[in-house]
Amino acid sequence: MTADGGNHRAERDVELAEQLQEFARRFVDGSGPLDPEAVVAQAAEAVPSALAAGLTLIHDDERPRTLAATHPIVEEVDTIQYDTGEGPCLEAIEENDLIVANDLAGDDRWPKFCVRAVSETDVRSMFGVRIFLGPGNRGALNFYATEKHAFSELDRGIGAVFSTLASLALQHALEQRKSDNLLTALESSRQIGMAMGILMSSRLLTAEEAFDQLRKASQHLHRRVREVAEEVMHTGELPVVPPRTDGKD
Repeated sequence: MTADGGNHRAERDVELAEQLQEFARRFVDGSGPLDPEAVVAQAAEAVPSALAAGLTLIHDDERPRTLAATHPIVEEVDTIQYDTGEGPCLEAIEENDLIVANDLAGDDRWPKFCVRAVSETDVRSMFGVRIFLGPGNRGALNFYATEKHAFSELDRGIGAVFSTLASLALQHALEQRKSDNLLTALESSRQIGMAMGILMSSRLLTAEEAFDQLRKASQHLHRRVREVAEEVMHTGELPVVPPRTDGKD
């Protein structure tokens, strides 16, 4: 290795260390965004050979989706992978921790994907690193370049480091989504329960009868039960339901 090469690598090591320290600080004190988009952007910046970086997520048996991307070309390449059911990113998720494609034009591991990727996009090199998530979720952090043999061993090492950060960020995002969904469900249950209590008291109904009236009003008005319940809470009455013209209740 030449002196210039050694200096360049040392500079990259220092820069990477600073990025990781900054990320760790944000993770600990909550002073910055801990989200997939931020991690992917930092990963792309840490690998100068990459034109772009992206994050693929597969939930249960659903179609893969690109959760974060730093360049439109990521969506283009990923769509081809998802359509053909093959490619470096998908193989990294399903079979290997790290998959490298140095020359898509000459790679026969994913023939359908490579033909389309080369003819429809400018990407010629890729590598994907699997990220580890909880049950039912799988993913990979992926890097894309327009040059052949673009990624060095150091690039792949940096990608592996950032895959751990991407895993943390994605788990955080998934847990936050679960928490938000739970809070929404609890709030809906609270509103429905209070509306049922109002109807039970004002109309001398049983709990089953009160809920049935909320349900019927919801169906007739084409509104969610929660929305009808919220109106009952504010007005003390069910919203006016227009008479049906088909003879049904």
